[in-house]
Amino acid sequence: MLISDLKTRLQGKVHGKSLNKVSDVYNLIYEAAGNMLLKMDPAETKRVVQIQNALYDKVYSYSVPSDLKGDAFVDIRPQYGRLVSDNFNNTTPKEFDLYKTDRTFAVENNSGVKTVKISAAQTLGLTIHEMNSLTLDGTWVVGGNATAIAVDTLNFLTGNGSIQFNINAGATSSWIENLTMSVKDLSNYVTNGAYFLYVYIPNITIITAVSLRIGASSSNYLSQTVTNRSDATGFQVGWNLVRFDAASMVATGTPNVPATDYVRVTFTTTTAAVTGVRVENIVARFGKIYEAVYYSKYLFKSSAGIWQEKPLADEDFINLDTDSFNILMAECSLILAQQIQGEDSRYDVDFWENFLANAYKQYAGTNKSERLKKRTTYYRMR
Repeated sequence: MLISDLKTRLQGKVHGKSLNKVSDVYNLIYEAAGNMLLKMDPAETKRVVQIQNALYDKVYSYSVPSDLKGDAFVDIRPQYGRLVSDNFNNTTPKEFDLYKTDRTFAVENNSGVKTVKISAAQTLGLTIHEMNSLTLDGTWVVGGNATAIAVDTLNFLTGNGSIQFNINAGATSSWIENLTMSVKDLSNYVTNGAYFLYVYIPNITIITAVSLRIGASSSNYLSQTVTNRSDATGFQVGWNLVRFDAASMVATGTPNVPATDYVRVTFTTTTAAVTGVRVENIVARFGKIYEAVYYSKYLFKSSAGIWQEKPLADEDFINLDTDSFNILMAECSLILAQQIQGEDSRYDVDFWENFLANAYKQYAGTNKSERLKKRTTYYRMR
């Protein structure tokens, strides 16, 4: 069905009046679609996408599809080799944060940004450096405009501390590096692995990017720069988990990955000064590709095949089958009756409200929603 088909059907519901009396038909259809999605999960809006890059052990935050309807996940599944144990449960962000139970997930909103927290145990990674000391496992030094390097035993996430430093005004590149770290063999991670570390950013308007160099020396290394957190959201003031995909890193010289003993973490800044930057816990991890099955909040699709939340043209498709299309048409007719306010308006409002009540009940009986409902633990045995 096209938007033009819906408009034709609606024309017959207004008792000879014109749809021109409606200030914005597309906006009316958009409003009706929103009302419809409040009450049902149309089967035709189920979609399957790959979750970001991959799922990693002890990495919990991932981006959600931009068109995810609320927390309406139907399934989270590995792309291959699924086991019976690969059965995920939906829970609340609080319970997830408390227990991080394997095969659970929770959709979380923070400052208008939606992410999904997922716990999926994978192959254990390799700790490259815990960064709890300046001199344990090599020596950490500063470069560029970085200064006042020290260990912070108060503000950290793992182990018993983090490495803290300040950045002076002037240059736009400041770093900490370790040239004498014990040798780590990272050859298994070159094609399918990723490197993770936590960075504490006091000011996101001054710090704009983070780079990682890792290799055999300061002239032989792999490097990559990122401008987002691991979950593909923008940097936030505070701790940020960042990811560097090994396959995307650029080689300089001869990195000699089996004999890795050099690391540099660089912060790109404006020329302003910033204090209290922190870094800790560099880890190499393997990932596994997972897919998300979910209900989309986009009921419409452009003629070019792009799913969208609001119709913009008569040629746009409506992602609904016959029975759910009739429900959308009824929701539009209800709003029309309220807007036009003709002599039959009260009758029309009553008619469409009764029609919708029965239609939603009938649809739910034959097209039960498959979304995973939130489950919490009433009591946990100690």
